[in-house]
Amino acid sequence: MNYSFKKHDWDGTTVYGVESSDKKILSNFGSWGWTPVKIQNIINGVEASKIKAYGKEYNWSSEELELYANKKGVLLIDMMAQRAGQKDPSSSTLKLSHNEILKFLNDFKIFVENN
Repeated sequence: MNYSFKKHDWDGTTVYGVESSDKKILSNFGSWGWTPVKIQNIINGVEASKIKAYGKEYNWSSEELELYANKKGVLLIDMMAQRAGQKDPSSSTLKLSHNEILKFLNDFKIFVENN
């Protein structure tokens, strides 16, 4: 996956941005209020989901994004696209392996820690 992180200052409020050329849904992680602890909580949930069955998955959500993870992998849902009426799941969802999302989240956590 190709992605990069940006830090923006909006009148004293730090906003973290995520840009991805190949997985645009990842940009929905961009927001204010991120801390290493919040990101670590998601990492812990995804790690624990590796043995969870369908229906018992780990779930995390924000206004823009919803994440479901179980032993089969991780599904990200673009909530903004769905609210806008986009019904095609191929353009409003992203399936990732545990390793892919964990690498992304760990990279994001390091970026937030350093900024």
